[in-house]
Amino acid sequence: MFIRDMTIAVFGVWYFEFSLDFQLPSENNLLLFFVAIPVIWATLMQLWISVSYREQDNRIMYVASHVLGVLMLISSVFLISAVLNTIESSLDPMGNVLFHFVGWTGLLAVIFYDMVDISR
Repeated sequence: MFIRDMTIAVFGVWYFEFSLDFQLPSENNLLLFFVAIPVIWATLMQLWISVSYREQDNRIMYVASHVLGVLMLISSVFLISAVLNTIESSLDPMGNVLFHFVGWTGLLAVIFYDMVDISR
């Protein structure tokens, strides 16, 4: 599980943030930054911590939990990378480093939670 999650995180950050260099729309769309993205990511994280592997009664639900976990992690990597790429030009170098630290710490926290849940 750890290898799966770290592979998704490292490859996803490289692909979305550095290779693809995806950015959100350039217009000042406050609704996107302050409503849509936080609501989507909060929903993903609520699902992530609400569904536990140990609570699944059958193999199908257990596999579905893994598939959903992979999709949520990929989605989180994409959202964090897109936001970091978009705000990068408006930050000074130190702010850029700190925002990357916060974003990547968020990803590591999601992976850490997955490890805690699977080891229960």
